[in-house]
Amino acid sequence: MPRPVSDSIADGLPLWDTYEALFFLLTGISLGIVLGFLFPSLWRSFRRRFRKLDKYRPGMPPSGPLSSSPRAQYLSSDSLGGEGDESQADADVVTLFVSARYAVQENSLREAAALYLQILGSEKVTRVQTNKAMFELSHVYAQSGLTAKAMETGLELLHRKPSNIDIFRLLLGLASQRGEENRLETTLELYSGPSSGDLAREVAHVLSESSSRLLRDAHLESQKQAVRLAKLAVRWSPAAIEPKLALVEATSVLWRAADGHPADQLLMGFCVDLLELTRLKLSSSVLSAFSFEPFLRAWCLKLDSQDAEIEAAVQKMRGEILSQLRIEPLPAQSATSSDYRFVWGLLERLRASSGQSALSDVVLLGPPNWEKQLRALLQANEAVSPLLELHECVECSEIHRKFVWRCRNCNRWETLSPWSSKVS
Repeated sequence: MPRPVSDSIADGLPLWDTYEALFFLLTGISLGIVLGFLFPSLWRSFRRRFRKLDKYRPGMPPSGPLSSSPRAQYLSSDSLGGEGDESQADADVVTLFVSARYAVQENSLREAAALYLQILGSEKVTRVQTNKAMFELSHVYAQSGLTAKAMETGLELLHRKPSNIDIFRLLLGLASQRGEENRLETTLELYSGPSSGDLAREVAHVLSESSSRLLRDAHLESQKQAVRLAKLAVRWSPAAIEPKLALVEATSVLWRAADGHPADQLLMGFCVDLLELTRLKLSSSVLSAFSFEPFLRAWCLKLDSQDAEIEAAVQKMRGEILSQLRIEPLPAQSATSSDYRFVWGLLERLRASSGQSALSDVVLLGPPNWEKQLRALLQANEAVSPLLELHECVECSEIHRKFVWRCRNCNRWETLSPWSSKVS
């Protein structure tokens, strides 16, 4: 009996022909999978033919193409795509790796990059060797000063290995440089590995530094990105002081547009920041006041430029300032004006060591009138002990001449305490 065939075009193919099409489609897919497992070299050859090596190339150096080196010509990619057996092809790839690493030791970075590109273009290289070549090629680009190419290669590798800590640390170090803030956010979005301990604190440090660096830019978009990075830093390390300080700095009224900015609003913004800095200092017994130095210096320059207006605002807003700067007492501490003593001592040191900066014109005359009025309002005119530029780590007793967030000797975070307390 003949099978029924539909005469209507709207009905599409006959039912039996549809089964036949599905049968041949599924058979072809199954055959491709089986051949991929039985003959992996065929699958590797197919993948290599569609690999775009141009995006790994840094361009044409002035002295010639990367592939012009003698060792690269000796180990040409043609030798890797021949008719030899699998063991010989693996030996050739291993030889390329050894030659590339030897070129790195000889500081022949152009030659090493050419060898790694040959490995990536080979039809006999495995997936593990491909990832290894991309990782080492990123290091070569970074040592050559090609940060953009190193980041691009590393990000593609992080797409393949999103939980690899070594790749993440490499990209984190590259993204900590100026102008790489966007790639820093991309790196953090791709990473899915462990996010605790020293790694989390290191990420928070990079984010905090990037946020503070962006604040010096006058563009509004940069300041918005600085706030995002500071909030992200707090999420990575909620217990650390540095991310909190970066968030206070990023959300400060100091960085807003100066046009149409009333003096009383500027003064109230300074008081709010002063209160937050005091709380951060009181919450950590080892945190040095010198960590606030760049932020306070920027505030001094801003307020000194409007000395008369700020002085009038201090006299007019005495009640609001006192109510704003009221600090809740901590254990074994009293909520007195002496809580601000470390801030005023640091301001004195800033003015005394300003040298040729914009603060030098007020060094001989003392602090400006706005600061005198605010000191009198807070009753913080007591003599302040001299602050020295020495800091001691409470973990290993290492002495530092400059404040840093991480001790250079024991690699502990936020352990530097002012050494002035040890000086009689």
